[in-house]
Amino acid sequence: MSKDLGQELDRLAIMDLLIRYARSVDSHDFAAMRSCFADDLVFLNIGSPEAQHGGDTYTDVIRRLLVPFGATQHLLGNQVVEFNGDVAHVETDLQATHFLAGDPDTITTLWASYIDEMARVGDGHEWVITHRDLRTRGSQQTTNAA
Repeated sequence: MSKDLGQELDRLAIMDLLIRYARSVDSHDFAAMRSCFADDLVFLNIGSPEAQHGGDTYTDVIRRLLVPFGATQHLLGNQVVEFNGDVAHVETDLQATHFLAGDPDTITTLWASYIDEMARVGDGHEWVITHRDLRTRGSQQTTNAA
């Protein structure tokens, strides 16, 4: 297999990983969410400005952050993937819409980027996130008029 084809298969696998993550957040599928992260994950700016550690911890933080919301939709946009052997630096733009559970007419929208470091798992085209930094660009809360 050519290096270019191998990298394109890796790029597709990384895109699939991030889509699986976004869908797992919106469907509250915490097992699928957990599968996206390395055991020794380091993450920043999610639930705390301090660095936190562990794939299990990340999943627990997201579970807690989702409690106030009846529904969410995480849309992924522009993406840049840079490979360095079995490591990839990935930047993915995000728009996340959150509907409050007790007030679905109140909507919070977040614009941000996931800045991820990923590592290949095994010899194939499977990847996990080893480091995540959520960089917020802005947010807006709106209320639909009745």
